[in-house]
Amino acid sequence: MHLARKEHYPFLLLITLVAVIRLLLAPHVGLGVDEAHYLLYAMHLDLSYFDHPPLVGWVQALFTSIFGSGEFGTRTSAIFVGFLVSIFLYKFTYMIHKSTHEAFVAVLALHGTFIFNALFMMLMPDTLLFLFIIPIIFSVIAVQNSGSIKSWLLLGLLLGLAGLSKYTAILFIPPIILYILLKRRYDLLYTPKLLLTLGVAILVISPVLIWNIQNNWLSFTYQSEHVIGAKHINWQGFIKSISAQFFAYNPFLMPLAFYGLYKSFTSKNDTLLLSALFGLVLILFFTYASLYKSALPHWSALFYLLFIPIGTLFFLEKSTKFITFAVGIGLLLSTFAYIELRYKIITFPKYKSIHRDIYGFDTIMQKANEEIKESSKEVLGVTNWTLASRAIYYNRNYPSKVYLIDKRHDQFDLWEKNMPIGKDVIFINTHFFHKDIKKTMRCNAVSKLSSFDLKINTMIENSIEFILCTNFQGMK
Repeated sequence: MHLARKEHYPFLLLITLVAVIRLLLAPHVGLGVDEAHYLLYAMHLDLSYFDHPPLVGWVQALFTSIFGSGEFGTRTSAIFVGFLVSIFLYKFTYMIHKSTHEAFVAVLALHGTFIFNALFMMLMPDTLLFLFIIPIIFSVIAVQNSGSIKSWLLLGLLLGLAGLSKYTAILFIPPIILYILLKRRYDLLYTPKLLLTLGVAILVISPVLIWNIQNNWLSFTYQSEHVIGAKHINWQGFIKSISAQFFAYNPFLMPLAFYGLYKSFTSKNDTLLLSALFGLVLILFFTYASLYKSALPHWSALFYLLFIPIGTLFFLEKSTKFITFAVGIGLLLSTFAYIELRYKIITFPKYKSIHRDIYGFDTIMQKANEEIKESSKEVLGVTNWTLASRAIYYNRNYPSKVYLIDKRHDQFDLWEKNMPIGKDVIFINTHFFHKDIKKTMRCNAVSKLSSFDLKINTMIENSIEFILCTNFQGMK
């Protein structure tokens, strides 16, 4: 398939338009919690990190070095990935029926889901996995068909890069093995070329292994507890997780993903069969995990990335009207969401704004620094990691130091080797993360310095107060 042919121009116009819209929106939306956290990876380059492998930080470091570390530069990486993933999906769905119209609608459907419009704006480990899953599927088929050393090496490289993106990339291995067994290609499991794939993959992920050896396997321990930490089923959390997926992926398009999974299993197309095995393993794992721990909607995004387009493509044969409605509603709501993010049209009830996690931290840090009278003895403090990621990012151009002071062991403990013992700490409390400093911290004296409200359209979105802890001596 050559994208330069005129028949593919509508698709190229679509993804270019979407990318331009996202670039225009990017500098006008504050960074979210995870977005800021992974940007801190780029500010503290390392072989790996406490909670995730390093590729997300390395990629951010590359893009921000070119486009700057502001909101625009921070988001160029995710927007670029979204552009490439759209091309891969178009090629993938075009392969099924060789129809440019069907492939166009299939990709359009993906952009009619709220969560992908968000994930292609903010770089996360999941965003990088989107980039690798389809090339990995194509590479496995290439290994099956040609068995060339080049295809084996490429598969190892892609699997290694996926492993550098997120630990759940380990879930890519079972479907590949299942596919080989179903196709009775046992020779692929015994060929010496397999060692090339394993060797390249291990070499690529070696920074993660080295870092974990140096840090007592912190990442692996944390992830095993993070994904499935509870011992008993939490049905309430499970229902919430499923409900969140239902709305995050468009309630009209989400069911089509399972239709796409069914059609892939019943197809005689090897690429679709392999994709179905990937999808089945992914959705079963995250469904099982959500029984014990409330799963975030983006955890299962890889499944929906593949099968919303596939399901849409196959359902076009049954009802063009339904697909037009489902995709149209999704695009309409996604467009309105972008408009709301940019212009803040809706007036939300007090403390109920959808902007509360992405608005105002530049103002908070400006006012916090105005409270500092003696920079040699005063520092800033927060008591929750979600505050820390944004506070440290938006404090990057100030001379003051920000500390996360809590009892949770995480990446911030590796970045901050020592607590500010003996310093005067100005704690930042918000409406959503409010800590009683007098009861939880050891201070000679505790006093409230000031407070203010963050407002959008005259309605209070968040309330901030600054509490001075004189001669901080640790937590109680």
